[in-house]
Amino acid sequence: MPSAFDHRPDSFHLDMDSRENVSLPVRELEARLHDHVQFSKNRQVTSTMEAPPTVASPSGMSSKPTPHTLPHLSIPSDIHRNEGITPDTPASLSSPITGVVDLTKSVKTLNSSPATTGGFSDIYRGEWTRTSSGNDNPGTKGEAVLVAIKLLRVLTVHDEDYSKARRRLNREVYIWHRLEHPNIVKLFGTSYHMCGRPSMVMRWYQNGSASDYLSERVDADINRMALVLDVAQGLKYLHTLTPPIVHGDLKGNNVLITDDGRAALSDFGLSQVIEDLLEGPTGFTPSNPQVGPPRWQAPELLEDDALQPGLETDVWSFGCTAYELLTGNLPYHYRLRDAMVIREIQHRIKPPGPGGLVIDGSDGTIEDLLENFCWSFEANYRLDMTELVSALINICAYSP
Repeated sequence: MPSAFDHRPDSFHLDMDSRENVSLPVRELEARLHDHVQFSKNRQVTSTMEAPPTVASPSGMSSKPTPHTLPHLSIPSDIHRNEGITPDTPASLSSPITGVVDLTKSVKTLNSSPATTGGFSDIYRGEWTRTSSGNDNPGTKGEAVLVAIKLLRVLTVHDEDYSKARRRLNREVYIWHRLEHPNIVKLFGTSYHMCGRPSMVMRWYQNGSASDYLSERVDADINRMALVLDVAQGLKYLHTLTPPIVHGDLKGNNVLITDDGRAALSDFGLSQVIEDLLEGPTGFTPSNPQVGPPRWQAPELLEDDALQPGLETDVWSFGCTAYELLTGNLPYHYRLRDAMVIREIQHRIKPPGPGGLVIDGSDGTIEDLLENFCWSFEANYRLDMTELVSALINICAYSP
């Protein structure tokens, strides 16, 4: 398998946040950073970013930048107020309470069988015909768009906890629908066209998940470090919103590869919806369902059922996801059963296993970053995503 640091043919210089020019020998990285900088400049925010800190040690971290305040993400206080809505009224998702675009009448599935399945959902290939060219989903009226339709398999109109779960789903979709970032999957809206069951309509990416994309191209010349940086940029965006958004289930299968080969985050917040469903009488309750499989879970989430996912637990999961992308291995890949994975974590063994992390072509810097600043068993010793993005940029700049 080619090195994670392969495919870096050219150099360029980028002046970033008033720092000295650095040579970044990755043309793909230049495009990613340029897009991110332009995106940041075009957004209307009420605060400015500080210069990225130099990563040295947990105790030497500089003060954190002020989070972005996005007025359009303000959640109405009455988002759950209309208790008169029933499962048979799909138009509810386009009401002023939720503000989410309902695409029921303009979406159709193209196949009777799902294109792929996950733990709690089925994803169908579909087509959405734009009925307007409004600001919510800019485009040409009448244009047919290939979409992914994500149907929550555990949510049916017969579930006793349907109303509770749907209110939570409305809230998560409301937030996701308004996010705009190159490394966040675009959510167009919702639909009830499949037997009245709610589904989310998002952009279709032919490349699929990062896990599948890389496993099918083991010998391909793919810049894996650039994908790791993409994931970091997307998570940094979520974490620096006001209020911050916690992903809660970050892993390779929840990272999609866009048509131009970039990584984009998906499915943040949905683990909380699943938690609501699994707590009901029609489901089952694993130890901590809202935080995903234990291979990607931060240790503190396995020790305390009452603890909710947070920014620090996302950082641990980011490290696990970066490990996936760079090596092609799952965290704790040498263990088949989740129970054995949990035992390893309880014995304070980190995701690569007892032998530690070794990445082909690396000088050891990325290994140190993941081992010590993402996978610290002390949550407050983990870097935040702003610091990690800065560190990753420096690693890409100075790696041989």
